[in-house]
This record gives sequence, C-alpha cells and structure tokens, in this order.
Amino acid sequence: MPHAGGWHQASWRRPNTKGNDIWNFDMWRDLARTAERGMLDAVFMADNQSLWPVPEHLRHHTAKVGVWDALIMTTAMATATEKIGLVATAHTEFHQPYELARQLACIDHLSHGRAGWNIVTSAGPQDAKNFSDAGQISTELRYEKAAEFVDVVKKLWDSWEDDAYLLDQEAGIFFDPAKLHPTNFAGKHYYVEGPFNVMRPPQGYPVLAQAGSSGPGRQLAATTGEIIFSPLGGAVGKAYRDDVLRIAADAGRAPGDVKILSQITPVIGRTDDEAQEKWNWLQEHLHPDLARGVVESMLGIDLSPYPLDEPLPDLGATDRIQGYRDAVLSYTVDGRRPTVREFLTGFKGPGTVVGSAETIADYIEAEVDNGAGDGFVLCLQGCPEELEDFVDLVVPELQRRGRFRTEYEADTLRGHLGFARPSNQFTAVAARA
Repeated sequence: MPHAGGWHQASWRRPNTKGNDIWNFDMWRDLARTAERGMLDAVFMADNQSLWPVPEHLRHHTAKVGVWDALIMTTAMATATEKIGLVATAHTEFHQPYELARQLACIDHLSHGRAGWNIVTSAGPQDAKNFSDAGQISTELRYEKAAEFVDVVKKLWDSWEDDAYLLDQEAGIFFDPAKLHPTNFAGKHYYVEGPFNVMRPPQGYPVLAQAGSSGPGRQLAATTGEIIFSPLGGAVGKAYRDDVLRIAADAGRAPGDVKILSQITPVIGRTDDEAQEKWNWLQEHLHPDLARGVVESMLGIDLSPYPLDEPLPDLGATDRIQGYRDAVLSYTVDGRRPTVREFLTGFKGPGTVVGSAETIADYIEAEVDNGAGDGFVLCLQGCPEELEDFVDLVVPELQRRGRFRTEYEADTLRGHLGFARPSNQFTAVAARA
C-alpha cells in the first residue's frame, strides 16, 4: 500500500530518493511492476477525499500534499502489469452505487479479473466538507448505509448471468433475455432500478476489502469483507482476528472466506545495524512537531492538555479510524500504559519493524504462526525504495524458508488469495426453485 512521499513523514528528505516525483505516473507504474516482480498479491491504493490529516501549520514540512484517485490509478496500473491484483479504495459516502459498481466492473474486465474494492465509508470529517456537507454523519449510520451500498453493488454485478451472451449470429440473438435481471433495489438509503449495463465481472465480484475496527466497522468487515486490513499486531492483533472471524462465523461465513491482513511497515537493511541507521536518520530528520502530530492524528486528539509524565487516560470514541487509535494504545512500556512523553518518543508506528531481511522474515513468520493475521499489508516507509528492498531482500528470504510463492499460480486476484468465485444470486435462486 504505497503512499505518496512515503509512510514516514521524513522519507521525502532522503538524498537521491525517487519518491518525491509523486505526480509522475511513471514512478507508480514502475512501482506496480516491482511489486509484480516480487509476486505480491496486489497493489492496494489508499485514497482520501481531502488532504492527509496533518496540522495545517506543519503541512509544508511534509509530502502529504495530495493523493491520486485510486480508481484511475488502478486502471492505469492494470495496463502496465499482467498478473498482480489491483485494489482501489472508494468511499461509499461519496459515490452512488450504480456509478461505482460500473467503474469497478470495468476495471475487472480491463485487468482480466485482477480488481478489488477497499470499502471505506469516509476517512474523516474533513472529507464531508468537500461534498457540500457541513460534517460527518455518525459511525453507525455510515456503516448502515455502507452495508446497503454493498448489497446494491452486488445485485448490479449479478444483473447478467455468466452465460447470458449467446452471440447467435445466424438466429440474430445476441443474448438470452431470460438471463438479464432487473435490479429493482429499494432500500432504506438507496433506490436503484437497473439492470446493469456492464457484463458480470470476470471474478464474479471484484475482491472486497475492508478495515473496520469500531463495533459497526467490525460487523461490516466480518459480514462483507474478504480481505480485512488491521494495523494491529501481536496479542492485540490476534484478539481482533479472533473477534472478526467469530462474527463472520455467526453470519454463516466459512473460515476460508475471510483473511485478516496486518500492517507491516519495515525499515530494511542488509544488516540490523544498517536498518537501525536508516531508522535513526528518518527520525532525526522528522520535524519534532510532526512526530507529535503523527501520534495525535492516529489517536484523533490534541495531546497538549495532558501532562507529559502521566499515563494517557481513557479517550472514549473517535471519529477517526478506530484501528489506528487501537494500534497506538496497544503500545506498552514494561507491560504498562506509557506516559504521554513515552508515547511521543517511543511509539514507532503500526507494524514498524527495523532490521535485516532475516529479522523482517522472523517477524512475519511469528505473527502468522501466532494467529495475529493471515498475511500483511506492506506499508512503505519510503516510496519506492522500501518496496525495492522488500522485493530484493525479504521476498527471497521468505522463499528460502518456503513461506512465499516463487511464481504466480493464478491469473486473478481471487486466485492469488485462494478465494472461490461467487455464484450469481439470480442463478442460485433459480436453482433452488
């Protein structure tokens, strides 16, 4: 999951970095090709509908000045790659179901079955202000609307049965009208008549990704998501995974229907010492107020009212991403909750691992074997250099241990992830009848 300018807010300051040319598509095309060379499952494009949440008086010290439209970027990357999956983030609050279903179906056709949709309601209250809205609606209502939105989109994707196109030139029949189904969706939040004007996607549905961490978010993730992103690791990550899989099982889903991906944000060197030197350089070149702002942004609060040398009190609810708040609050010092000062000076960020390829591989193996996740979302401290380090150093080490593929065995994103192609709901109803 590459970020313009890199995850670490000092990475753009590194000498000779190639990551600062963020509006040059050639860099992103090459990044997708590097990820494909490393045989990763997918490029996962995050998205915002506003500027990255950085305090305005500090923004000019960062590269957080914009972000490519994820749907456009994955479309472009699809034409530059052959095997790797392409997951686009799209917000249910700022699209209409028909419009987004059509865009995603077209990307899946264009890529021959490599598309995915990261289902996000909204990244924060600032997004809504760019859409003629004074503020963000409640978490509960956003997730209620999102669940209905997904239902509409799936019904649209199923409008055409897989074998609807007859192409009978002699009889003059292009398609079987019995296999085209009107949508006629009338819910609490959406009304869509349909039918769809795009053939069913090659994968049936593009792979559905989600990252819910709040109560309503976990419910949506567990009942809808197929790959679920979590910034949590260790025992806290395992507890999250266990809870999501429990909710999924209660909803009638099989264990293989859902995979939890933890965040890993490595700093990679040829030795542990070299990696530590890289990390030290990044931290030394990070504006001190930005270091504080990173933690405050994840927590969704201003820390200035809290005494530096006292533990942070309980914080209550947040309108930001709950998972990142949980990731910060899971940080401990000698088994206790840190003071505010210790949070600011000691917390490296979710999934940050500093070390050699062997050290990174050890961490990856331990997290999977201990049940914290089924795999990882790779966030890059710097872009694209950290991806090159991961592909050239860590991937071969994982392959040597027999823990990662040595070639793609499938042509679709569902194939890479081991997910079955979903049946068409209209065909299933007819079969039951």
